[in-house]
Amino acid sequence: MLLDMALALTILLLLFAVVWPTFGGGTGSVLQSATALDIATLLRADRTSASRDGVPTSTRIDLRRRTVTDATSRRVEVPPDIAIEVTTAAPCMRAAQQFIIVFAPDGSSCGGVIMLRKGAKAQAIRINWLSGMIDVVNVPKT
Repeated sequence: MLLDMALALTILLLLFAVVWPTFGGGTGSVLQSATALDIATLLRADRTSASRDGVPTSTRIDLRRRTVTDATSRRVEVPPDIAIEVTTAAPCMRAAQQFIIVFAPDGSSCGGVIMLRKGAKAQAIRINWLSGMIDVVNVPKT
């Protein structure tokens, strides 16, 4: 009897382990926040590198592939259930759905905003064009 219960419990746990990732609800708000912070970290690393080395560096944003890649080829992939939008100056647009944020040695950049949205939650990664400073803010519902 005890062996039957253990076997039934094991089968239920295995079934749960297979079903949960499929119907678990996708990306949570913690993963969305982590993705925004990871993107901000890549941007900050490129800004620091440009300032330190005296050579312009750039961060590439590919909306089609849903990736953000820094000058050293480190990459952040945006989960498929999070919408990503980029607003920046025209010179920073390389092709359809491809952008490049260039950081100059003096700290300035072409600036812009990378928006991550899922449902009612949105986060903006803001790049200041004058100082190159990067911050992440929660965007209130409109």
